[in-house]
Amino acid sequence: MDNRDYYCSVKFKYLKIDLESKTTYNCHASRPHPVDFAWLSKNTGQIFNIPVNVHERQQMLINERNSSCEQNCWPAEDAGAISPRLYQSGDIKSHSEPVVSPETIDLTIGGDCNLTCSYCSKEYSSAWRRDIANNGQYLLTNKSDRFQLNNKDRILLNISQQQLKSTKQYQQLLTEIKLVAPTLKNLIITGGEPFLDNQLFDILPDLNLSPETTIEIYTGLGVSKSRFTTILSKLESIPNLLLIVSAENTKKFLEFNRYGVKWDEVIAKIDLIKNKKINFKFHSTISNLTIFDFVNFYNTFKNEKITLTFAYQPDIMMPYVLDNDSKEQIKQDILSLPMEMQRAITHSIKETPTEDQKINSRIFLQEFTRRRSNLDINIFPKSFLKWLGL
Repeated sequence: MDNRDYYCSVKFKYLKIDLESKTTYNCHASRPHPVDFAWLSKNTGQIFNIPVNVHERQQMLINERNSSCEQNCWPAEDAGAISPRLYQSGDIKSHSEPVVSPETIDLTIGGDCNLTCSYCSKEYSSAWRRDIANNGQYLLTNKSDRFQLNNKDRILLNISQQQLKSTKQYQQLLTEIKLVAPTLKNLIITGGEPFLDNQLFDILPDLNLSPETTIEIYTGLGVSKSRFTTILSKLESIPNLLLIVSAENTKKFLEFNRYGVKWDEVIAKIDLIKNKKINFKFHSTISNLTIFDFVNFYNTFKNEKITLTFAYQPDIMMPYVLDNDSKEQIKQDILSLPMEMQRAITHSIKETPTEDQKINSRIFLQEFTRRRSNLDINIFPKSFLKWLGL
């Protein structure tokens, strides 16, 4: 065993449940585990304490490195970057027993989404699945499953919302959530795009949440303006609501990295949120493709709350997969940001990318651009494109 600290408090507080893929994540950044429905039927109300989750917490309590954290945190920390664990102060000890009750449930209600964000994937976006189904897999040298379809993906492409929600397993998972919901501190609703789910506002009242439970709903604003206006009217009546808008770029950079939504539409929808006086904040993901315009985004919305996360999967989008000239320019550009953001971004770009990361970043950027209309690769700095060989 090395002398690193492998404890993470998030494992003891947080459960992500994906109703579509029928998986759970004992942390938003970890690898998923398929649900053992036979075990769950005999242990009703214990979805947070399925055997694999308890085992992982036991490992953390004796400081063993567990495998599900190889998805994001351990590789990031191996590379000297700030992992989700460290960014959320997960290394601070909070629990001493492996069987606990969740404080937060992150409910992924479905993968329906109109956007193909550059750092997203088929796992969270039906539009990403359709891209791969229609245009073939991305021929990266590492043959990542992220960019090719499997049988499960093909099934999901051909099943309707109503068919999915009527399955016995979907309903069993909803029952599990209802059993733990009254004691939750936080309920997070993610997708896909939650505002494309036709039963969103049927599920929430049925959970019997405590009046003190905060509800966070993520959106990429990838719905029509008329639908969005109708949804905002319904959101007004939800207590303790925080709307979280996923965005980190402006203008052409936003339209590139969050393909499927237009900058003018985003501005109009943000104005609607403000007019309705709905509490909201921005959630910004920093990757090697979104990092270039983040300062412009911050300056545009600096009067709003903005939280950062960093892309660690796939590793070709880690923020440090950049040329040295771009890194030096970014260091100058971020001097206008708050010191905490400066430190986090500076730390995220300090490592040296591998040749494989460079090669696969080039392949991905070429393919991503080729498959989508009206995208201009020349929005990126010349030094970056030259370094990639584009």
